[in-house]
Amino acid sequence: GSLERGAPDLIKPNAEELASVLGLSPEALEEAVAQGDPEPVVAAARQLVDRGVGAVLATLGAEGAVLVDANGAWMAPPPPIVPRSTVGAGDSSLAGYVRAEVGGAVSPQRLQMAVAYGSAAAALPGTTLPSPAEIDLAAVRVAPISPIPATQ
Repeated sequence: GSLERGAPDLIKPNAEELASVLGLSPEALEEAVAQGDPEPVVAAARQLVDRGVGAVLATLGAEGAVLVDANGAWMAPPPPIVPRSTVGAGDSSLAGYVRAEVGGAVSPQRLQMAVAYGSAAAALPGTTLPSPAEIDLAAVRVAPISPIPATQ
């Protein structure tokens, strides 16, 4: 497809968007993650990375997020919060990722900050966006997902 010529450095789909791009079932992706199996999300994201996308930050709501890039795949569940509004949580996750990237952070740290920002946004009312002071990086645990299938 045309991704090989003009692939973005980063995309941030939710489960439904990731599934629709690849013709998969969003329910199947969400169900797998809810049961603790991020592999279908990783496999889907890996298809896009193999086609030239630099990184796929898949935001998965209450299940956290998965990051897949050329260096590997990681998952970060959100810290325990009382969700008040999910409006803007995905955008806040993206902002956290970009903030970490601009700061020179490596992939797992980018995911950690993305989930910290998204979770902080979900804990705030309405469309309120979190400030850096409201971010709790230490509450977000990032785990590598293995094995990473080698692709040629």
